Amino acid sequence: MTLASVALASVEQQAAGGSSAPSPANDARSGLAMDGNPGASAIDTSQTSSSSPPPAFALSNLGGSNQFLSAGLGLMIFGSFLAVSQRGIKKGASLAQRRLLISLEIPSKDKSHAWVLDWLGRQASLQNAAAAARRQSTGSGKGKEKQQESLSVLLGLNQKAHASATKVWSHELSVETSLGDIKKQAEQATELSKSSATPQQRRDKMDFNLVPGPGSHWVRYKGCWIKLHRERATKMIDLSTGAPWETLTLTTLRSTSHILPSLLSEAKQLAQESIEGKTIIYTAWGTEWKPFGKPRRVRDLSSVVLKDGQVERIQGDVKAFVNKGEWYRQRGIPYRRGYLLYGAPGSGKSSFITALAGSLDLSICLLNLSERGLTDGKLTYLLSNLPDASILLLEDIDAAFPSRTRSGGEDVGDGFVPGVTFSGLLNALDGVASSESRIVFMTTNHAERLDPALVRPGRVDLSLELGDADEHQVRLMFQKFYAESVQEANRSARLTALQDELATAVKQETSKRRQLFGLDPTGRFATTTHGAGRPVSTPSTSSNLNPTLLPASKGGISMAELQGLFIRFPNHPEEAVKCFKHENEALREQLAAVNADAERN
Repeated sequence: MTLASVALASVEQQAAGGSSAPSPANDARSGLAMDGNPGASAIDTSQTSSSSPPPAFALSNLGGSNQFLSAGLGLMIFGSFLAVSQRGIKKGASLAQRRLLISLEIPSKDKSHAWVLDWLGRQASLQNAAAAARRQSTGSGKGKEKQQESLSVLLGLNQKAHASATKVWSHELSVETSLGDIKKQAEQATELSKSSATPQQRRDKMDFNLVPGPGSHWVRYKGCWIKLHRERATKMIDLSTGAPWETLTLTTLRSTSHILPSLLSEAKQLAQESIEGKTIIYTAWGTEWKPFGKPRRVRDLSSVVLKDGQVERIQGDVKAFVNKGEWYRQRGIPYRRGYLLYGAPGSGKSSFITALAGSLDLSICLLNLSERGLTDGKLTYLLSNLPDASILLLEDIDAAFPSRTRSGGEDVGDGFVPGVTFSGLLNALDGVASSESRIVFMTTNHAERLDPALVRPGRVDLSLELGDADEHQVRLMFQKFYAESVQEANRSARLTALQDELATAVKQETSKRRQLFGLDPTGRFATTTHGAGRPVSTPSTSSNLNPTLLPASKGGISMAELQGLFIRFPNHPEEAVKCFKHENEALREQLAAVNADAERN
C-alpha cells in the first residue's frame, strides 16, 4: 500500500466520523426549523450545503493537515520529474552523440582489421621502447637519435619511413608470443652462447608483446582522442580459421573525423613496410585466400641455377606480360599468361618460381587441386578472386587427375575422388567465367602424361624443361659455393680445376646411372625391359597422352643432390669432389647387384 492510498483512507475515515456525529449547534438549528416552518428547514439546509467547501479545496485542506498524503504527492511528482529528466537526458545524449561523434566499424573480414591490430600492438611496444630509450639516454641529442633508431628497428621501418609515437591507454591486454625470424633467432643464440646462460634459458628465449585486448581503449593520435572498442563474438567463429569474429569500432569527434583515414593509411603503410623484401604465400581456406605462415625472405634469383639462358627467358617473358596490359586490352586478348615447368624431381622448379616471385615483388597463391571439399565452383571463384600482384602455382598437375594419367585400370589411391573435374579446371583456366590479369605456373615431373587440352596455347603459353644437372650448372653452382673458400695464391686456377673435375665426374656419373636404369643416353626412354630390378616402359608402350611434349630426362644427377653435397662441405671443395666420386661408385655397385638379382629371378 502506497502513502497516497493510506492518506486517502484516512480522509474517508474522518469524513465518515464527521457525518455521524453532528455538532450541537446544528442540532439546535435543525430543531428550531422543525418546530417552526417546514420551508425554513429546507432553506436552511440548502444554505448549509451551499456553504460547504468544494472537493478540491477540501482535498487540499486535508492534504495540508495529513502528512502521509503530502509525502505521497511529493514522491509522485518527484518520480515523474526524474523519469522525464532521464528520458530527456538519454535523448539529448543520443542527439549530441549523433551530432558531435562519428564511429568507424572494422569487421575482422576486412583487410584493414589486421592492419589496425598490428598497428596497435606496435604502438604499445613503441611506448615501452621509447620509455626505455629515455631512461638509458644520457644526452639530449644522442638520446633522441638513439630513441628514433630503436623505434625504427622495432617497427621494422626502412630509412625513408618516419616513426611517430602514439599514446595508448588500455586496461585490457592480450599477449602475442613469438620466437622471431630465423636471423633474429640466430643472433640471439650467438649472444646467449657467449654469456653464462643455461641451456634452458637459451631455449626459452622469446618475445612477448602486450597488445590491447577485447574491451575499450583510448588512443591519442595526432593530438586527437579516439575511443577504440574491440569486441569479440562468443558464439560466432570463422569456420575457415576457427578464430572468433571480431569488430573494431573507432569513435572520435566529428570535427576530427579526418584522422580516421589517416590512421588507416598509416596502418597500411606500416604493414606493407613490415613485409617489404619478403614473399607472401597464400593458401585457399574455403573460398578465400589466407596468408600461410609468416612472409618469407625473398630468395635471390641468382641462387637458382638453371641451364644457360633459361632464367633470362622466363623472367623476361613475365616482365613483358606485366607491362603489356593495355596492349592486350586494345587487341581484345584475354590478359592472362600460363607457364609449364617440367623435369625430374629436384631440378629446381618450385625454387625457381619462388625466387622469380620475389624478384618481381609478387605473391604466390598455392592451390592443391586434390584438396577435399574443393569443387569446380569454388575453383572458379578462387581463380577469379586472386590477390593483387600474385602468381597462381599448381604443383604436380599430373597427379591431380590420376585417372587421366594412368592406363589399364591401375589403382592409384584410396578411392578418394577429387571434387574438381578436369573440365572444371579447363573452364577455370580459360573459360567464359575465367578471370584476367592472372599469371599461372604449373609444374609436373611427367609432362608426357598431361592432356593436350591442358597445355594448349592460351592455357600454357610457355613450356620449359628443367632437367638433370649439366656441366654449365655444375660449374656455376660450384663457383657460388666455393668462390671464397679457396685461399691459395693461384686461387682462380685452383677453383677452375676443381669445378672442371666435378663437372666431368657429374657427366660420367649421369651416363653410367642411366645405363644402369636401362635408359637411353638422353634419359627420356627405356632401352631394356628391366632396370634397377623393375619394369620400365618403352616409347612404344608408354601411356603418353601428349605426344607434343617429350618425357623429361631423368636418371642423372639433380641440382638438389649437388646442393646437398655442397652444404655438407661448405668450406672444403676438395672433400666435396672426393665424396661425390666415392659415394656414387658405391651406389653403382648396389644398383648393379640389384640388376643382377633381378635377371637371375
